Amino acid sequence: MKRLTDKLESRVNISHEPRDTGERATLNMTPAVTDAEPETTHRPREAEQAENCRLECLPPEVRRYILSILDLSHLSALVHASPTFHQQYLVDRRYLLCKSLEATIGCLTVEAYAVHRLSTPRNTSDFLEWYSEKCSQRAVAITNDLTEGVASTIAGFYLRSVKPVVKDCARRMLDNLAKSAGNNHADQQKIRPSRTEMMRLTRAAYRFQLLCQLTSPERTLRLSTEENLLALLNIIEPWEIEELFAFYQLALDVYDKVFTDIYWDLHPDNPKFDDQGRPPTPDGAFDLDNGFVRDNFLEGTTIRGLTLLHTVLFQIKEHEHLVSTMQKQIQSSYIPINSMVGIFGETQQIIRRQEQPSERDQMEADRVPLVFVRDELDRPPRAWTMIWGNTYSNAYGSHIPDEMRGWGYVFWDEATLERTGGAELLRHQWEECWGDYDPREDFVRFEEGSLEE
Repeated sequence: MKRLTDKLESRVNISHEPRDTGERATLNMTPAVTDAEPETTHRPREAEQAENCRLECLPPEVRRYILSILDLSHLSALVHASPTFHQQYLVDRRYLLCKSLEATIGCLTVEAYAVHRLSTPRNTSDFLEWYSEKCSQRAVAITNDLTEGVASTIAGFYLRSVKPVVKDCARRMLDNLAKSAGNNHADQQKIRPSRTEMMRLTRAAYRFQLLCQLTSPERTLRLSTEENLLALLNIIEPWEIEELFAFYQLALDVYDKVFTDIYWDLHPDNPKFDDQGRPPTPDGAFDLDNGFVRDNFLEGTTIRGLTLLHTVLFQIKEHEHLVSTMQKQIQSSYIPINSMVGIFGETQQIIRRQEQPSERDQMEADRVPLVFVRDELDRPPRAWTMIWGNTYSNAYGSHIPDEMRGWGYVFWDEATLERTGGAELLRHQWEECWGDYDPREDFVRFEEGSLEE
């Protein structure tokens, strides 16, 4: 059976896999409409037909088993390529979609389902309570809760938006690592992220989407938005918060470059706006000269979410298309997120520790040992245990140099850090920022100062 499934995967792996852009990647289409690229190999037609016949003539229970072990990309490819497998898929669609979700993103189905749940109007406090409970029960398969329609929606969003954006994110961070470590770019291109690394990135992408949904202007007022975001951070481990922040900053960097590219196109003094009076700022124009205003626009556009990010990264080919798209999508935000007083900043961490001290804070104060064991999704990565001296830390955000998040320090396996020079780069950037000082002492000194007062 293993030889059969390996052979089948090799048949659909490259030539029939949906494009990385996620364009039209879906499991709702009929075989007549396919996401597949044209066949790139030149196999004899008779041999290919004979092989297809052997696969399609398998007993139904064998075909069902084969479909149940494929990830979403291979499942999509196979049901598009084979009318027989497509019919089998339709008979048992909910089961096969759920099994494929488990094969593709495993326990991250919790995050995928959370994104789906939050896409519809619901009480945010109830959602956060539900999400906290599900995060603590990852051993329990959440796919039992999914209807066929929900499973299909989750699968479609993963193929269209999550997967291609995550792959691009991995490439960008590896490029940044190569530049920072002084590595040969060609050698860096040969590195293929491990499944654990891609799962960490995927987790960050889904939680980035959750952050964007929680900041939606239609959902809550500003005060409750900040409270909801802080409640989200309280659910997840500090190194997972760093994953989220690193992904957010990468998206922010994408839009920062876009703003630079379209600066004059949107400038109020551009002659194309001469037919509009002043004030106010002409329709379609944005004042990006003021740093404060620009930062608010930058943050507001970044939290539009994965769909816009995918559009900007993959679907825009011409400058004018970029300009017209951004004119419709730029929005302002005053949460704030990416600042000293924002949700990742020191001020919020101090306030939270005062008002809602947690078990994690106590573990940090006690310097509870936290030693790297192996690279697994539910364990801290090697880089995290390195910078905190193998003891627990609940500090994140402003306490970590931005340069480290730029190359995704918290995503990479121990082997990748050693192979790329990331481990040495990590030590250098950490020591350059903090020297021998432990930034966790800031919280101790602040607490002591508060007691003296």
